[in-house]
Amino acid sequence: MSSIVISSLNARGLNEPRKRSQVMALLQRDKVSVAFFQETHFKIDRVPKMPHRRFSQWYHSPYTAASRGVSIGIHKQLPFKLSATSIDPEGRYLFLKGSIADTPVTLANIYAPNRRQVPWLLQTLALLSSFKEGLVILGGDFNATLDPLLDSSTGQSAITHVRLRRLKVALQNLGVFDVWRTFHPSGKDYSFFSRAKSSYQRLDYLFLSSTHAHSALHAHIGDITLSDHAPVFMKISLQDLPKREWHWRVNDTIISDPSHTPRLSSFLKEFFTNNSSGPDTPSPSIIWEAHKATVRGELIALGTHLKKKRTQEITELLSKIRKLELSHKRSQALDCASELAAARSQLKNKLNVTSAKILLRAKFRSYAHGDKGNRLMTALVQKQKADSFITAIRDDQGTIHERTPDIAKAFCAFYKGLYNLPPPQSLPSRFAA
Repeated sequence: MSSIVISSLNARGLNEPRKRSQVMALLQRDKVSVAFFQETHFKIDRVPKMPHRRFSQWYHSPYTAASRGVSIGIHKQLPFKLSATSIDPEGRYLFLKGSIADTPVTLANIYAPNRRQVPWLLQTLALLSSFKEGLVILGGDFNATLDPLLDSSTGQSAITHVRLRRLKVALQNLGVFDVWRTFHPSGKDYSFFSRAKSSYQRLDYLFLSSTHAHSALHAHIGDITLSDHAPVFMKISLQDLPKREWHWRVNDTIISDPSHTPRLSSFLKEFFTNNSSGPDTPSPSIIWEAHKATVRGELIALGTHLKKKRTQEITELLSKIRKLELSHKRSQALDCASELAAARSQLKNKLNVTSAKILLRAKFRSYAHGDKGNRLMTALVQKQKADSFITAIRDDQGTIHERTPDIAKAFCAFYKGLYNLPPPQSLPSRFAA
């Protein structure tokens, strides 16, 4: 029996590379396997790559403008096989149907509008009902509180009770249940703070099929850090998941950091001094190979120490943010809000270390493979070739030519007049009509 973590976050824009790196760093910290994002602001013709070595599968539902948009990211260790998709052209929902190992699964990510939410949700849930198969994992920003008394700090909602009752009935007919509310029947926690209304609300949800209620292990709401929404997490158990495999790689930031140079230099000097003298001194090749393994162990130990220290600092900041959020939810004092903003800024600075590491690796790949005949070079050449290809040309008389022989003749006529060249004897055979 294995477990996976699913998260849902209204990111409020992921077009900035630094913010994407910060979000991915938090996903890695929380060991998320399936990530739902709403309000990515990806445009149809400008969907950026999501470069992260742990999330290999990405599916997007962009929009024509830099607004809306939903995305689903799947961890590379999760054996998800896609069989069908349903993408909203308005960028408000994304349905994926497939399997995880031998379990049929439907992943549904939705971002409801902030007006007339219930009619839109009823229509979308009806589409999901005809699309779903097997285990249903539904998440997203509903822009509505299902239970205003518990899900809103004011105890009120702009949506009438009649419409909320219809929405609850539609969720029941779909066969899903609110996982967080199941683990916290009378608890009050919120995922969004409205500065205009000065109130907290729980607008972000994760639902699971009622037939798999026994699979739910845990659910909690995170902290509002990188967005105006808090992430929602759910942990479920699945059978027959493969074990994760990890491969060690040199941490470039350790070697490039001058503060670690004295320790590494002293370690190398001590190693070669102890192993290059004495009656039983091994050959230089053996010493060299042994030094590689020993240095690797030292780098692993140093990297583990630095990672624990950085993780502890981030954990302390998240704990501080959590305490300040709880205090602000109760009092909504201005001084508490300023402390909360400062703590969130400190967290972003800590996460920027991971962003710099990812940027350094990207620069290294571009430097090492930039002028070689590999996939990167091929992609650049193909893009340059596509951009420079001439599909049509207009001559001096205003006539547009689209056939290759006519385009060649138009070029000959243009440069003949430009340089006062003699007429060509004949066109090359490949340009013949």
